Amino acid sequence: MSQLDEVYKRIQESKKRQKEIRQMLKDELAHHTRYQEILEEAKTLREEKKAIEQSIRGQSPDFLELEELKLEIQTDEELLSDVALNMYMKEETVEIVDEFEQTWHPIFKVSFKKTN
Repeated sequence: MSQLDEVYKRIQESKKRQKEIRQMLKDELAHHTRYQEILEEAKTLREEKKAIEQSIRGQSPDFLELEELKLEIQTDEELLSDVALNMYMKEETVEIVDEFEQTWHPIFKVSFKKTN
């Protein structure tokens, strides 16, 4: 068994144990009366909060701009990642210096996706 497989197996075992513990805690909380009351109160408050937010958003012309900015930022962040990866592949220095003279370096992440 490769080291990669061993580490993967250990991660899966830890996740399984984590899931078991979370389920035990969830079961204990489900039988706690005051906890259930607080959950209901929180649900009611979340619904009230959401109604107020939607009312304000409906009255504000800035809401559309906010949504456009959110999409623009997301697109630019993807572009930034692509440019940084291309620079890295070309063995160029990958860093950003901001307006406060702070240097930022990328952090690359590897993740695995199951294929069927």
